[in-house]
Parts: sequence; C-alpha cells; structure tokens
Amino acid sequence: MDKRRFLKIAGSAGVIVAAGGGGFAATRTPSEALRPWQDAGTAYRDPMRRALSYAILAPNPHNRQPWIVDLKSDTEAVLRCDLDRLLPATDPFSRQIVIGLGCFIELFAIAAAEQGYLAGMTYFPDGEPVAALDSKPIAVLKLTKHPGLSKDVLFAQVLSRHTNREPYDTGRKVGEPSLGRIRNAASRSVVVGTASHGKQLEDLQVLTRDALVAEIRDPEAFQESVDLMRIGRSE
Repeated sequence: MDKRRFLKIAGSAGVIVAAGGGGFAATRTPSEALRPWQDAGTAYRDPMRRALSYAILAPNPHNRQPWIVDLKSDTEAVLRCDLDRLLPATDPFSRQIVIGLGCFIELFAIAAAEQGYLAGMTYFPDGEPVAALDSKPIAVLKLTKHPGLSKDVLFAQVLSRHTNREPYDTGRKVGEPSLGRIRNAASRSVVVGTASHGKQLEDLQVLTRDALVAEIRDPEAFQESVDLMRIGRSE
C-alpha cells in the first residue's frame, strides 16, 4: 500500500461512518477490544492479577503489547519481552519497546499501591541484554502488603489515558499550575522538564516533524508502520 492510497483510506473514515449499515458495522464501537478497560481491577481477586490488569493497558509502540508474564504466585511474577513483537525497521535498537515495557512496570506499581501493596522490582535478574533484547527476564515483580502505603495520584487517570488525534491549539499556552502538577506527579528518580513557548518549544516541534518525515521516507520503516496500522472494528 503506497502512502497516497493509505491517506485516501484514512481520510475517508467520515464517509464510511455515514455509508449505511455496512459502514456502521465496520466502524461501531469495538466492544470486545475495550473489555480490558472495563475489566481492569474487577475481574480478578488476587492482587497480582489485579495489578497486571492495569499494567496491560500501558502505552506501547504500535500497540504491540510486547510483554509476556510468567505468574509464579499471587504475589510474584516474571516479566519477559515477546520477541515476536519487536519493530526491527522503526525501532532497530528496541528503544521504544523498552520504554513500553517500562510503562507496563510503572502502571503495575501504581495499581499495586492502590491496593495497598508495595511493588518490588528486580531488573534484568539474569543479566542485561548485550546487542539486542533476548529471552532473559526483563524484571521480577513482587508484591508485599504495606499498610499505610501512599497511593499514586496518577492512578485516577489510568483508564482515561488515550492517544489524542485531534489538532492541538498551539496558540494557547498551558498554565504554570498545570505544568507544576505534571512535574510534581513524577517520582524523585525522574527529572521532568516542560516547555510551553519560546525557542525550546519551536526546536522540539521541528525535531518531531523532521523525525516523522524521515521515517515516512524510509521504505522499510514506512511499510512496517503500514502493515501494523489497523483501521475498522474487525481489526
């Protein structure tokens, strides 16, 4: 599928919605696909599965969901990378995949704290990968009951997180109180910076746009993205 054909299909989504019964069948709400958001925290009794039911909602590149979890008990599990979910063209060094796995672990810890459990992590217990991600564990996850454990304020946003496809109002600055809340929500081990105007923001916009153009112009990377793009209810 070439770029023009893809853009034509993507741009005609509004027409498909209005095309009658067949169009509606292709675009109506994908109820089965949304079940994990409805079942999160409610479908399981043990603390490990409850925490994992939120972790699997983590943002990850191309929605590859590159995780395999080996459940050892109600309080211990081993996280591995599903090597069949890597992105060799758009993510040759697995940087994005590792970030996705990190998001999984972060959501796991946030959901565990909501239940009063401290999430312990042992990263790369069998050693870090050398040249590329391999089948060795990414982390060992352990839950310990911790009365009085502080809950994470970000938990309330887990189920509402989504990718915004709407245009941003770049002419309106984000208020400092909002930026301050974002910075304060981060753990002490993470340094968070913000840019809402000026040259730094302009430089970031150029960098982001140029990166997208470079990926689109790379035949293998673009084809990988096209192959993984899913449009319509059946997908």
